[in-house]
Amino acid sequence: MPIRRVPAVFTALLTALLAVALAGCAPISPSEGGGGASTAPVAREDLDPEATIRYADAVGPSRFDPHRSTNGQDIRYLAPVYDRLVHLSSAGDPIPGLATAWEWQDDGLALRMTLRQDVRFHDGAPFDSAAVKANIEREKTVEGSSVAADLASVTSVETPDPNTVVLRLSKRNSMLLGLLSHRAGAMASPTAFDNPDLDLAPVGTGMYKVTSYRPNDVIVYERNPDYWNRDVVGAKSIELRILPDEVTRMNALRTGEVDVALLSGRLAGEASGLPGMTVHRDTTLTYLVLYLNRARSEFGDPRVRQALNYAVNRQAIAQGIYFGAAQPTVQPFPPDYYAYNPAYPGDFYPHDPAKARQLLAEAGLPDGFEFEMLVTALSTYTQAGEAIQQMLAEVGIKATIRNVEAAQTADVYYRQQQGDALVSQWGGRPDPSMTIDLQFTSTGFSNPGRVTTPRLEELQRTALDTLDPDKRRDTIHQEVGELVDQAFQVPIVLDESVIATNQRIAGFELLVTGQVDFQKLAVRKQQ
Repeated sequence: MPIRRVPAVFTALLTALLAVALAGCAPISPSEGGGGASTAPVAREDLDPEATIRYADAVGPSRFDPHRSTNGQDIRYLAPVYDRLVHLSSAGDPIPGLATAWEWQDDGLALRMTLRQDVRFHDGAPFDSAAVKANIEREKTVEGSSVAADLASVTSVETPDPNTVVLRLSKRNSMLLGLLSHRAGAMASPTAFDNPDLDLAPVGTGMYKVTSYRPNDVIVYERNPDYWNRDVVGAKSIELRILPDEVTRMNALRTGEVDVALLSGRLAGEASGLPGMTVHRDTTLTYLVLYLNRARSEFGDPRVRQALNYAVNRQAIAQGIYFGAAQPTVQPFPPDYYAYNPAYPGDFYPHDPAKARQLLAEAGLPDGFEFEMLVTALSTYTQAGEAIQQMLAEVGIKATIRNVEAAQTADVYYRQQQGDALVSQWGGRPDPSMTIDLQFTSTGFSNPGRVTTPRLEELQRTALDTLDPDKRRDTIHQEVGELVDQAFQVPIVLDESVIATNQRIAGFELLVTGQVDFQKLAVRKQQ
């Protein structure tokens, strides 16, 4: 799609950004490396189990209590500590975790799970069916729970023996396995539930323990010597440094202070040119989005929401801010993912300021309107927020920006319900119905205004009631159509995950949800 006319202020920004991109290098392919780095498998005997992995990320967790964490992307930090009942393959399929097998019973109104034996929490407490029951009951009742709605259909947990649990449901819930692979399935030690420092000192069954955590600074994970999976090599420790500025992360990578760093398309070319460096670029289930609280400002009118979609130049943002490491989107799911509806490609809402102004006039807003737009305070989102602000100004809409600390964004926007809109990234979820349920239904945690449509609610009930995968996929496609036609939000781009690893690192793999598979991440022995 050609880049169309944009406001003068943003044109200058875009020109400068493109100049930097072109000066750096041409677009690169996923996992393209420089200086001979390799992503080929490494034999177990060539890995160093006593090494330390030094990792630089942009933001830390909102909290380490998995049941009260307010940011879906916290799973990146929770996963090394908390095994879930269900784990995920790289493609996003459910595989055994703390549950080794499961089956639907009673016409889909019960999920029977066989639990892994001889597993203990980091504090020595046994993992068994009683622990699962205690966790799920806590998730449903603890003050500040962010997963209570996820488990609303679970009416009771039966423990016929220490190695078996049966989840009884009030209605069929086809996304339950996906939920149990995320925060709702994270098992914390029941003896630690009342620990006042659980937000800082997590206690799970995972392959790593947190031995030190300074918020907004560093997290130190140490290998759990009693971990149940003896086939995992891993590393002795992971030092995860929290560096909000990506240039600082890039410099740490360049000087060898870190082995792994989260970057962006802007620095991908530079990183790929470093000796021994591999740049991994993967499209996952994350996307940049302008969230709308549809109970505030003028966002209750679908014509206004459609006007916003026409006002935004997605291609300009993909190229000018993400330097090609993104693609325009109008829906929550990427191409080649089963939930993606091909009837709604990335240019379904082309950049058309005249159409946007026409829709605003039809909605009784010929002179536009004003609203407060929260923006996650990371450089890429800040740039995107400023670009969106300028694009909206061209059609008469004034967006007043307020930056919010990254780790607190979800709490401020969703729980405290501050701001009329938010520019940020949606963290991938392991099941598409989770994304739809959270963001668009009347009970969704990530739908602060609770505004939806009767058709979306009915389609979601049908999707959750359908266990047949083909029929369920068709229903989800209809839901995507409703989301886009009604313009529930303004999806901007599917942003690639850009992570650079140096030649020490082996086994790097990113799950479709956007989280690193720490069960495979390891360090090569020095030659």
